[in-house]
Amino acid sequence: MLGRIIIAVTILLSNHAGICQVFVDLSVNSGINFVHEHDGEMGGGAAFFDYDQDGDEDVYITGGLAMDKLYQNNGNGTFTDVSIAAGLSSTDTINTHGVTTGDIDNDGYREIFLTTWNYEYNDEVHTPNLLYKNNGDGTFTEISAQAGVNATYWSTSATFGDFDLDGLLDLYVGNYVDSIIDDAILDTNGMEIGYAHIGYQDILYLNNGNGTFTDKTLDFGLTAKGSALAVASTDYNEDGIIDLMVANDFGEFTVRNKLYENPSFIDVSAASGADVGIYGMGIGIGDYDEDNDLDYYITNLGRNVLLQNQGDGTFQDVTTFANVENTYVDTLLTTGWGTFFLDYDNDSHLDLFVSNGRISAAAFIRTGEHDPNKLYHNNQDGTFTDVSDTAGVADINVGRGATLCDYDNDGDLDMLVVVHNEYFTSDTRVRLYNNQTNSTGGNWVKVDLEGVLSNRDAYGAHVRVHADGRTFLREVGGGSSHSSQNSSIQHVGLGTISSIDSVVIKWPGGRIQRACNVPINQTLQMLEDTTTMNSTFCNAVSTEDLTSARIGLHSLPNPFTSRTTIHYELPHAAAVELIVMDVLGNQVQTLFSGKQSAGKQSADFTIDGHKDLAVGVYFCSLTVNGNQFMERIVLLK
Repeated sequence: MLGRIIIAVTILLSNHAGICQVFVDLSVNSGINFVHEHDGEMGGGAAFFDYDQDGDEDVYITGGLAMDKLYQNNGNGTFTDVSIAAGLSSTDTINTHGVTTGDIDNDGYREIFLTTWNYEYNDEVHTPNLLYKNNGDGTFTEISAQAGVNATYWSTSATFGDFDLDGLLDLYVGNYVDSIIDDAILDTNGMEIGYAHIGYQDILYLNNGNGTFTDKTLDFGLTAKGSALAVASTDYNEDGIIDLMVANDFGEFTVRNKLYENPSFIDVSAASGADVGIYGMGIGIGDYDEDNDLDYYITNLGRNVLLQNQGDGTFQDVTTFANVENTYVDTLLTTGWGTFFLDYDNDSHLDLFVSNGRISAAAFIRTGEHDPNKLYHNNQDGTFTDVSDTAGVADINVGRGATLCDYDNDGDLDMLVVVHNEYFTSDTRVRLYNNQTNSTGGNWVKVDLEGVLSNRDAYGAHVRVHADGRTFLREVGGGSSHSSQNSSIQHVGLGTISSIDSVVIKWPGGRIQRACNVPINQTLQMLEDTTTMNSTFCNAVSTEDLTSARIGLHSLPNPFTSRTTIHYELPHAAAVELIVMDVLGNQVQTLFSGKQSAGKQSADFTIDGHKDLAVGVYFCSLTVNGNQFMERIVLLK
């Protein structure tokens, strides 16, 4: 366990959790004394990620009208502001809103994508979104124009995900209200009673594999013009293919929340029950009821919504039963923003956090001025109890985005909330909530994944920890909450459970990998095993990196309609067999069989001569000197 700042605190006893616990704001003590300077009350995101690959997770915070901040984790509970040294000073002149990170070229270093906006209505000068290339030496270079992701809409949130399963991270950007159109619905007395805003169209960028992206929004029919405030890449139906969820503002009157099922991004919003019409602001993802599928919590101006996954492609609104509505502060409406599920006390059950912060609103939806954050403790019966006050998170500063990480590596989850300078006082600053339960809480395990055939960040992977007859599900995400991104290291509280039966990884595309006899209270680092389609056997593992051959097998495009090119690289000359087979293992076509030299190789697979091929999933099988590697490909109509 790494060192940490020790300060005098009073540990409070929670009757609901049964253990001593408290969150303490260590922002100033840790070196993060910062506030988001808003323009128009919007914006404010943060992301935890290890930008310098030193083993400690750093944090990026958008500044709005101020310069963004990148804080380097010193490994002792403190951070150092390295924003200028890292080459991020140009954000001082740009109104930044949200942030997400992803390794777009699989070189081991994550890039930073920033959403930006301009509050001036009818202003024809727009600020492009920004993409900072990680140079691997502690510095970044802005490359949005070269990469083709410099759209000039009012953008809010973004999420990375490998939507076409080619091993490269793609990007979905959520856009907000078209600044030229700002229509209110009025009653006969001229009072606002609703909104007719038309939003900018969201953008889907596919990664070309050469440092550039192509806008494929219209190709997939993603033409809805909502007012997105949160987006998430998530595999809601467990088919191994990453889907999209969008939380839209003004959904009661305009475009409701969206759920797009991949491949082809079919709009299943209404059919699934995910199309709630609210002032959608943030998305939290987690299996809170432990039934082996992902549930979703969407924040709102007023009543938030908890969508319980029914396991059949549909959702049920269980918010009222679960006691997590978070509707009122005094007699006025609350305003929820960032949100996530977390097991903050390591009792083995997922709790729920909401970052609240007032925004000005019309009289018919008047909001409360002092709107504290919420922490809901899981009662293990489908309901939650509000423990915000006793847990020490009921801050009344104006919160926006929120992010989650065990930044001090002590085995319990810490939280950061971005705070606006709406009511600037000496106490107005970002809140870094350090979790003090490590010495009194339950057992835990953390899982840190690295993709090989999959994207290196493993976004979209599902982690299942099997222990004591129970299954704990987590998803590695490329950005959600509100304009923010949580740590990609998956944390599972175990309570009194003292041993783990297995950890099962479902990689993007559906490949299964399993590890057994995993030690508790440590971090398991797993490298994707590419030698077999499914590693269903168990081997004892340690906390050292698992190793595997690195053959860069991938297909472009994927999914495909008539032709795809299979790419791979041989580290040395070898006997090679490349075949395409169906999901039953039947051979469809041999693309190559024989000796090949070291270096990059490729082969085309077309449906010419295979007109009877059904739409669906197939596999490329590459055998190199007796070792088999697999890649999933999807044939569309």
